[in-house]
Amino acid sequence: MSLPYTMVFTLLMTEMITFIFLILPLPFKWRRGMLNFLSKSPFMANIQYVMKIVFIFVFILFIDSLNRVIKVEEVNNENTHHHPHTETTVAARRFYAQRNMYLTGFTLFLSLILNRTFFMILDLLKSEEKMEIVKKQAAQQSKEYQRVLESESNLKKELKDLTEIVASHESTRRDLENLKKQASQQQQEYLRMADENTAMEKKLKGVKSENKKDI
Repeated sequence: MSLPYTMVFTLLMTEMITFIFLILPLPFKWRRGMLNFLSKSPFMANIQYVMKIVFIFVFILFIDSLNRVIKVEEVNNENTHHHPHTETTVAARRFYAQRNMYLTGFTLFLSLILNRTFFMILDLLKSEEKMEIVKKQAAQQSKEYQRVLESESNLKKELKDLTEIVASHESTRRDLENLKKQASQQQQEYLRMADENTAMEKKLKGVKSENKKDI
């Protein structure tokens, strides 16, 4: 295998290992940290730029290997005299051309799958992060709602206590007014009786004075 196709094979193995690493059931924090590093690191951005150039080179090799397969098939179809040596040479050329075509083709195809899988997992992690934020907000809102309910319950209890206090004060006020009325009535009755007593004392004095005159 020539050097370019050896490099393509190495790239294919690297893609396979990376793909397996992506689909491993890693802990959420590890996966998130790794993907955030891969998506935000300037170093990885430079590597991605280099890989784009490499895949352009692989695509050129794929086109070249595809042309070689087509040419070998044309030569095989044009060769009506099946000489053993010629057939072996054509078969070898067909084998190498097809091998190179499959190698470069699978490398390109796996690169597309790897790229799509990476961004799908990244989107999934972002969705999970948003879900965690929503859950936290929902939990906080639930706590706040519970606090509001407890505050409302306390306010209702305080209002009930104040109502009872006001009612007791109102009852006390009515009792005090009744006492005032009773005291006023008793005072009036006392004054009336005092006036009657004074009048009777005057009458008694007048009777005594008349009795003395008659004597």
